[in-house]
Amino acid sequence: MTATLRTLRFYLGMGLVQGALLLAVVFSGELSELAIGAACAAVLMGGGMLQLAPERRSEWRTWGAAMALALATAGLVMACGGLPLTSRVLGSLAAGLILLTVLCAAALQGRDSLGRRFLAYALWVLLALPMPWIAQAIFKHWITRSHLDPFKDGFLSLVFFAGPTLAFSLGLFLVRLCLPLLRRLGRPLAGG
Repeated sequence: MTATLRTLRFYLGMGLVQGALLLAVVFSGELSELAIGAACAAVLMGGGMLQLAPERRSEWRTWGAAMALALATAGLVMACGGLPLTSRVLGSLAAGLILLTVLCAAALQGRDSLGRRFLAYALWVLLALPMPWIAQAIFKHWITRSHLDPFKDGFLSLVFFAGPTLAFSLGLFLVRLCLPLLRRLGRPLAGG
C-alpha cells in the first residue's frame, strides 16, 4: 500500500472514529449539556490535531499531546459554561479552540519554522472547514425530502454524526495532497 493510501486510510479512520465517539457522547443519556459540549469539543480538537500531523501518528508523544489537548479543550469549555450561549461567544470559543489545536500541531515539530507551520496548518483548516457544513447540508436535505428521522435509526444516526467528521477529514487529506502539487506547478509558471 502506498504512503498516500495509508494516509487516506488514517484520515478516513479518524473521521469515522470521531463521528462514532460524538454519537456515543450525545446518546449517552448520563451527561449534562455542558459535559456533552466539552466531550464533543475534546473529540474534535484532539482528533483534529492528529490529522494535522499525520506523519507523526506513530509517535507516542503525538498521541500524548492529542490527549493533553483534548483534556485542555474540555476544561476550557467547562470553564466557559457560565457564559451566555450567544453566537458571538460560541464562535469566539470555537475559533480559539481551533487556533489552539493548530498551534499544538505546529509545535509538535519544534520551534524551527513554527510560524510557517502554524500558518500552513491554519490554511489547511480554513480550506477544509466548509466540507462538514456542506456534508451536513446535503444530508439534511436528503432526510427532509425522504421524511426520515436520523435519531430513530442507528445507521442514519451514525451518518448524521460521522458524515461531517469524515468530510472534514477528507477535506484535510485533499488540501494536504493538493497544496504541494499547486506549489510545484506554480514554480515553472513563475520562472517562465
